Amino acid sequence: MFQQTLSLSFLLSSFIFISTYSVSTEGSNIYVQCSRLNFTSNTPYASNINALFTSLINSASLCNFNKFQISPQDCVIYGLYQCRGDVTSPNCKECVANAINQLQTTCPTSTGGHIQLEGCFVKYDNTAFFGAQEKREVSKRCGPPMGYNSDISNRIDAALANLVGANGQYFRHEDYGGIQGVAQCVQDLSLSDCEDCLSEASGRVRSECESSSWGEMYLGKCYIRYADMGNGNHPKQGTSKSSHHKSGIGLTPLIVYIVSGLVIAGAFVTWALIRGRFAVKKSCDKNILPEMKTCIQNMGEKLEKNIGEKIKKTGEQIEKAVEKAKTTDKKEKVVEITRPFPSFPPYPPYPPYPPYNQPPPYYYPQSQLPPSEYYPCQYSNSNSCFIL
Repeated sequence: MFQQTLSLSFLLSSFIFISTYSVSTEGSNIYVQCSRLNFTSNTPYASNINALFTSLINSASLCNFNKFQISPQDCVIYGLYQCRGDVTSPNCKECVANAINQLQTTCPTSTGGHIQLEGCFVKYDNTAFFGAQEKREVSKRCGPPMGYNSDISNRIDAALANLVGANGQYFRHEDYGGIQGVAQCVQDLSLSDCEDCLSEASGRVRSECESSSWGEMYLGKCYIRYADMGNGNHPKQGTSKSSHHKSGIGLTPLIVYIVSGLVIAGAFVTWALIRGRFAVKKSCDKNILPEMKTCIQNMGEKLEKNIGEKIKKTGEQIEKAVEKAKTTDKKEKVVEITRPFPSFPPYPPYPPYPPYNQPPPYYYPQSQLPPSEYYPCQYSNSNSCFIL
């Protein structure tokens, strides 16, 4: 019985520890789609795609959006990229390069494709799409149902309305009563088309994620996302610690220690009771009935004293651990980063958003944009662009 009790307490404490420290990691890809039309290698179109990808990556080091048209009409290819509005230029270039690398892996011979990562969007095709409105649904994600709550529902509606109504911006961020939201349009759209696209996305995410504490809707040229940061079911990025290492006992390990201590104390009490019962039996078997009462009383007092001392000692250890944790927390400086969204399978955690009081420019003057590079076709027949 004693061995079973110890085994149970060990398994329980191990389960608590593993559950507390389990962390999931996922990639940063939200979605990727490829055109059904293919091309072969060593063709003008293949060369133009490589030239386009090079231009996109080089431009991303200067600004967070640009578009290119490569080659004359016979073998033309169109492409653009856009980084999230709060992403710095070095990170923008890195994100675009990562996106293009994934496109080359997923769509190696497709004449067109587009990909959405957490930090950037890249699209290319052999048909013109600049300035065209695309309100088709590409991807959506909804959190688990939270039940109807009129207060939360009203705050979500208000946050989404503020995102849609933020005229004059392609990238928008909102924090309304604990509801955080992010929205962005591709900058080849006009601002009126951007608002129209976000209005469509907002209506769809509220319709399809009606009872969810968080939701995301990605259309062809815009996306909108929201999360109730006060609800435990939002994506796993509410508040995170900085990457600086720290010593001492944090809150989560402290809980583990307390629970484990209680489990061990319970196991000891069970062991003591069992041992005491057998000890009483062994001692009293030799005594006659008139002495049995005294025997039991003596053993009971001894058992009570031993258990009391053990429980008191365990309580003192837990109390010291609590005080040590409080002292450590006061001495250490912990930097907290608020993230509007955390990730959830199969998608990655959202990167932190920097302050928005000084956002980077959403576009650069035309004079600062790198010139588009044009590569003439080698054949007059348009079919030769794709197939040798």
